[in-house]
Amino acid sequence: MRFREFLSISAIGAMLIAPMAQADDFDREGLKGLVSCFPAKYAVDINEKLSEKSADRRDVVDIIMAPKFKIYDGGQLPDRFFLKSEDSETEFTVKPNGDVPDFLSLVSAAKGEGDICIQDAARKDRPSDDEGLYFEMGLTPYYKSDGPRYSYQQLKEGTKDAKSLCKVMVPSVARMFMPDTDHLSVQYDSADAAPDITAFKDGNVIGKVTATAYGDGYVFAIDKLKDMGADSIEITGPHKLGVVPSLKAMKRFGIGKKKLYPELYGQTKEKL
Repeated sequence: MRFREFLSISAIGAMLIAPMAQADDFDREGLKGLVSCFPAKYAVDINEKLSEKSADRRDVVDIIMAPKFKIYDGGQLPDRFFLKSEDSETEFTVKPNGDVPDFLSLVSAAKGEGDICIQDAARKDRPSDDEGLYFEMGLTPYYKSDGPRYSYQQLKEGTKDAKSLCKVMVPSVARMFMPDTDHLSVQYDSADAAPDITAFKDGNVIGKVTATAYGDGYVFAIDKLKDMGADSIEITGPHKLGVVPSLKAMKRFGIGKKKLYPELYGQTKEKL
């Protein structure tokens, strides 16, 4: 299984960490295989580097790793999810909603040694890039405020800090290639919610902000607010507001597109 399948889209991390993993086990000749693994050290390294970031880089936005399985094919959670060392295997707790609450504590206790493995018999014969079962570590920078009102200054500062946070996921030699985090993604608590984003200037409504459906949210460029002359926005409905690269950058690297292979279970090939 390819390493990037374990990471969130919604996160720029998927694009930036993927090239670091080259083990043969990540792609079993085009099929997932019964058991797929990736090195535990990546999760530990990222978490440690994030914790070292100064408080002023984490006061507006922050990355809080919250590992979780997402099911896009209507199937079940994996048979097993475990940490494997040379002489032992430790089971992670996977809740019915896909949350893995002891993920970080277990891999940290093991000091990043060993591999994190998924055993999934139901999907073992599927292509290696099938993402009907998707494991994300939660690497998207989200605004710490839940709104509904956000100032332009607050949003702008968040996009700058987000890039600083995301750099910890990239080898230093590759940081010059990292795309700008200059777009915002609204992810609603309800899957049926439609985007309702209003722009303000001096307390007065100046128009609606249009956003493009992509991944699990609705994306728009922060420069759109500058062009409108907005000094704040209001987002209606329970949501999370994250910082992401441009749609062009995400599409280029496949972030946000889940390959679902309709011939296997009758769904659209790409979930957008």
